[in-house]
This record gives sequence, structure tokens and C-alpha cells, in this order.
Amino acid sequence: MLSEEEANEIKEKIISQIESTFPQEQILSARQQIESMNSKQLEGFLKRNKMVTTEPGTDSPNNECVFCSIVSGKINSVKMDENEEAIAVLEINPVSRGHVIVIQKTHDEKLSKKAYSLAEDISKKLKKKLFPREVEISDSKLFGHEIINVIPVYENQNINSKRNSAKIGELEKIKEELEKEKKIEKISKPRKEKIKHFFFLPKRIP
Repeated sequence: MLSEEEANEIKEKIISQIESTFPQEQILSARQQIESMNSKQLEGFLKRNKMVTTEPGTDSPNNECVFCSIVSGKINSVKMDENEEAIAVLEINPVSRGHVIVIQKTHDEKLSKKAYSLAEDISKKLKKKLFPREVEISDSKLFGHEIINVIPVYENQNINSKRNSAKIGELEKIKEELEKEKKIEKISKPRKEKIKHFFFLPKRIP
């Protein structure tokens, strides 16, 4: 059975997906349906829609958790970076602007050194481009899947702070900002003017 915290986090992710992919006239009713579910109903919904593994360690492509679906590309996301063992995407329900989650690519394995290394790389980029006071890195586990939250702290945000829903278009703009290289204009040196030298011969004295 899902815990209340797990259920709320999953609901937020599903609602964000609904808002970015559903026709406008269907969003309200779909959102209300998800919000009204208790933990048991939500778990049944996830299994029916093949969004969660029914058994730990299941590798079947038809039985994926939300995070496995992000890794496989079945759920739309804004990818920041990846390596052999992990992928970094902008969180669809961010605590703060630039909130990134690093997802272990393998469902049933603990976070590797390469996953933490990727989180550190993302943290440096966030500090350099978004200028937060600090960046908080914290790991968590949902549906048996290990993830790392990389959260820019501008005021007093942390992993338990209120989350906001973000649209894919908004996340794409943040990605562009993070990847934009500052152009250094070449300052051209002023041309040295050729100084004409005039030679005056002394007057000839008779």
C-alpha cells in the first residue's frame, strides 16, 4: 500500500502530465478524478495503466514505474544530462526554479557513485547560472526507485517545501537558460594610425 506522501507525490506528477498533454476541456474532470482517489484506488489505477511494477525487479517494458517511464522516454520530460547509470531531468513539480531530479536508470539498484557525480555536476551548473544561495542534494525512494533531488535554495526551500506545477514549455525555457553560453565579445584593438614623419632639412646658410 502506498504511503500518503507517496500517493500525493504521484498524484502531482500525473496531474502535471494531464495538464501538459490533455485537451483543455478534459483537464478539469481528469484532475478531479485523480485528486479524489485514495491510496488503494491510486495504486489500482497505476497498475491498470501499467505505470508501476507489480513485482520488485520486474524488467518487463509493459510494467514500469513513473521513473522508469521517464528513463525510457514514455513520459515526456526535459532532460538536462545523463551518463551510463543515471539521467537528470527538470522536476515537473518543482520546489523551486531549476529543481532537477537525477534518476537511477536501473529500477532495483541503489544509487551509484555516477548518479551522485551527475547530481554534483548539475548542482554546479545551477549555482553558476541561477545564482541560488545554495543547492540542496537529497536522495529518496519511491516505488522502489532511487532518485536524487537537486534543489536550488533561494530563500528557505527544502525537499518538504510546497511544490508547484510547471508546464513542459516553462521547463524548456529554464533548460535553455542553463545551457546558454555567455558570448564574450571580441574587443578589437584600435588601429594604430601610421604617423607620418616629416624630415626638415636645415636652411642652407650662404
